[in-house]
This record gives sequence, structure tokens and C-alpha cells, in this order.
Amino acid sequence: MKRWFLALLGCFYANTLFAQVSVNVEIRGISSMLEDNVRLYLSIEQQKSQSQMNENRMRFLHKKAPKEIANALQPFGYYRPVITKKLTPLTTGQWQALYTVDPGPPLPVSEFDFVLSEEISKDSDLQALIKDIILHQGDRFDHLKYENIKNRLATFASERGYFKARFTEHRVEIDLDAYEARIYLHYDAGPRYHFGDVLMVQDVLDTELLHRYTPFEKGEPYTLNQLIDLQQALNDSDYFRNVEVSPGQPIETSKEIPVDVKLTPRKPHRYGIGIGYGSDTGARAKVSWEMPRINKKGHRIKTEAKVAENGYSVRSDYRVPVLNPRTDQLVYSAAVVNEETDTSESTVRTIGVSLNRNRGQWRETAALNYQNEKFIIADVPGESDLLMPGISWSRTWGNNFIYAVDGLRFDIAMRGASEKLLSDTDFFQLSGGIKSISSLGYRNRIIARGRLGSIWTDEFEQLPSSVRFFAGGAQSVRGYAYQSLGPVDENGKVIGGRYLMIGSIEFEHSLNDKWGAAIFYDAGNAFDNLDDKLERGAGFGLRWKSPIGPVRVDIANAVSRDDRPWRLHINIGPDL
Repeated sequence: MKRWFLALLGCFYANTLFAQVSVNVEIRGISSMLEDNVRLYLSIEQQKSQSQMNENRMRFLHKKAPKEIANALQPFGYYRPVITKKLTPLTTGQWQALYTVDPGPPLPVSEFDFVLSEEISKDSDLQALIKDIILHQGDRFDHLKYENIKNRLATFASERGYFKARFTEHRVEIDLDAYEARIYLHYDAGPRYHFGDVLMVQDVLDTELLHRYTPFEKGEPYTLNQLIDLQQALNDSDYFRNVEVSPGQPIETSKEIPVDVKLTPRKPHRYGIGIGYGSDTGARAKVSWEMPRINKKGHRIKTEAKVAENGYSVRSDYRVPVLNPRTDQLVYSAAVVNEETDTSESTVRTIGVSLNRNRGQWRETAALNYQNEKFIIADVPGESDLLMPGISWSRTWGNNFIYAVDGLRFDIAMRGASEKLLSDTDFFQLSGGIKSISSLGYRNRIIARGRLGSIWTDEFEQLPSSVRFFAGGAQSVRGYAYQSLGPVDENGKVIGGRYLMIGSIEFEHSLNDKWGAAIFYDAGNAFDNLDDKLERGAGFGLRWKSPIGPVRVDIANAVSRDDRPWRLHINIGPDL
């Protein structure tokens, strides 16, 4: 009987000892960064959810946990931790393992023997890097930072053309008796290589044109950023479907790096079609045809036709790369634009030429356009011929022009005509605008915009509708129909004004990554007298970050009108 009792007791004990258990691991006394690394080292943490976890194995893993914790702290420079452990049963099959950790004093750096070879030590760009990575006496020794120093030096050398760079000495002495670390880091970067010849593998464009895209000259010091810049420039040129830029084999005798560029041209024709809707235009559609490369000089042509509820347009542009082909183009254009609004109707036929170029951070467009316009304003027909020279400048600040968290855009333009130069009337027009976007906390933006315009002429009645100022619409004063605001004639019909003034302030709150809501207040008008009143609109809207840019749907109230009507506005386009 006694033997049967002992056997049963042994079976019960074994069943209990080897039954599956669950354990919660708690670590106290160290930062979250150290705790994350400790959990990666802890076997009991890594195996706590496994089906093989039983009390016997749990106790075994718990016993070796202090050594694992100590090893996990060493990469961060803690070599004298004090660790206490406690294992507590909670309920049947439930346990808690508690580890209280005092990491102890960090291991200080007593010596940092850092030696660079002569040429790389004179590299001005290296000085900023050294200030960031250098270790000083008394600093906490961190294995990860030490490896980071080595990696950043190697990366810097590779990106700056030191292709023979190597560590002649890299070692760390850990003296636990003296409790200090001594670091020896000697780096021989060798000579710096320079750009050699650039070989363009293609047969569709003149080599001279392509070399104008190259941001460096032969003999300049090599940098990886310049290669990336070259690849980006050729991609942005829109001549090629695929661009591969790579450094060639170093030439030891001249210390030069040739550059190999493999280019795959785009198809000779490109077509496009699109449909959309805007509250100012109604439903709309467009088709386009483009030849991105007409000849070896890089000339291109694009023709686009649009039709909407409020009119139609056909435009053709012939573009010639000039000066810096990345940014500068000579554009010959011809267009017919028909537009019908609540206040006017016009058909404009234009031919012209413009030079589009960058001046520093500014975008400049100088143009000469000849236009014939037939128009009806307030039921009065007219026809105008104008030869208009003009110039404009614009600049945008910010990193994301499609959806900007913080950004600014400014533009200013002037144009005019003279009866002495193939025009029906004399006038000079100046206009400009600004739009600012500022973040307010994590999910909010303040969007402010304004626009001013003025016309100087003694024959305002002779000006066509395309030159006069009107206000109202989704991008003007919301709450009013498109171009429905301005001075009126004796019959109360809007005829457009000499001056334009528009201002808007908007608060936008992001509901999530795709949707947002906004409230806004607009004021503005087109007028002939600067003391005329400004019309006001206010409302709320919904925002959607679509794949083609922000979609804005606004409900606006014409605050300054006696009947205070509401109007729906829909607008699609980039923030800046």
C-alpha cells in the first residue's frame, strides 16, 4: 500500500512539474531602451509563450536570467549591474518573474586615440561629422556608438571618393579592474578620386545637350550626391523611360572615376485622357498628345484639348531646352480658350513665345503674347487685339508641395499693351498673391492666402474680360459663384473692375491619415474704388488626401448678402 501511495504521489508531482505554465516577465529599474535590449537577451522572455514552457524549464530559465541581463547591458557600457530576481506563483499555471536592475556606473572612456590620414583630415565636410561622432575622456563607452563611428567614417569615405580607405587599427580595451575603456581608431583613407569622363550610352539626343544636365565637370572631386543629382536630372528630363548612373572602375594612374550612364528612351508618342469636376467649371474632360522628343536637340511638343460645362480650350506648346536644360525652356505656344461665366463670355485666340527659367530660387517667365478676344460683358459685345509683353516671378518654400505641413508660395506678375504696338488700347496690369500654410500642433494647419491686383488705363471699357478683374469662386471668395463679384453697370450686371483684393483664413484639422475637416472665412472683391466694400463668405468643408492631390469640398455662406445663400465649392489640386 505504501508503494502505491508513493507512486501516485510521484506521478502527481511529475505531472505538476511538467504541466504547461504561463509566465509574465516584469523588469524594473532601467530605461525603456535598456529594457528592450534586455528582453531580447532574456530566454524566459523569448520562450514564455512556447508550448514546452513548464515549471521545471521556467525555473531553469529564471536561474540564468541575471547573467543574460548583465550581458544585455554591456553594449551600452554598464559592466557592474546589481540584479535581483523573484519568481512568484499567481494562480494555477500563472507565474510572475520580477527582475529589479540597478545598471551601476557606466564604463567611462579614458582614452580615444583617433588618427586620420592627411588628405581626408583636410576635407572640410569631415569636420562637421567629427564633431558629431568624436568621443571624449569621461564619456560613457557605448559599443553601438563605437560601431556607428566606424560605419559613418566608412560611408563618408565611400561617398566622397576615398576608394582605398581602410582602418589600420580599430580595437577597444576594456579594463574592468580600472573600470575604463581605451579606444584605438586609426583610419587611412588614401587619396581622393576625381570625376573622369561621363559616357552616355544612348543614340537619341545630342551628347552636348545631355552633358548640360551633368552637375559636375571632369576633374572635380568625386561625391555620390553628384551622381544622384545627375540621375535625378536625367529622370526629370522626361526623355527617358529608364536611367542608370553608376561609377566605373577607378583609374589608378590619374585617380579618376569614369561615370557610366545607360539611357532607355521613352516611346515617341504619349497620350492622356482625364475627367473631373469642379464647382467653378462643372464637369470637365481633357485629352492630350505629346511627343517628348522630336529631334536630337531635345525639342518636344504637347497639344491638349479640354471641354467643360463653362467652355473649352485647345492649346499647343513647342518647347526648346535652352541655357540650363533642367530648368530653362523657350516655349512657342498657340491657344484658343472659350469661357462662359455668369457675368461674361469670351473667346481668346493667342500666339506667343515665353522664356521660362530659374533665377536662384525664383522661377521667372518672360513672355510676349498676341491675342484676339471676342467678348460679351453685361450683354455688350466687344473685340480686342492686344500685343502683351509680360513677366512674372514665383517662389515656393516647403518640402511637400502636394500636401504641405509648413510652406509658403509667393508670385507676382505684370503685363501691358500699347496702341503704338499693334494693340487697341493702352494698359498696365500688376498682380500678386501669397499663400501660407503653418502647422498648429500635430493634426492642425492654419492656411492663409491673399491676392492683390491693379490696372492702370484711361480706356477701361475697351479692355476684354480676360484682362479685367473678377472675384468669387472656389479659389477666390467662397459663397459666391465663379467670377460673379465686381463693379456693376446701370442694370446691375457685373462688368469687372480695375482693382482686386482677396483674403482668406482657414483652420484645418486632420481626422486621420486620409480625411480632414476645415472651417474658413473669406473676404474680397473686384472694384473700381479702393473704398468699396469687401464681400464676405464663411463656411466649413471636408478634405480628402486623394492619390492625385487634396480634394476640397466646401459649403460656404455668402455672409454679406441679405439672403445669405449657401453654395457648394469643389476644388482639386496641390496645396502650393
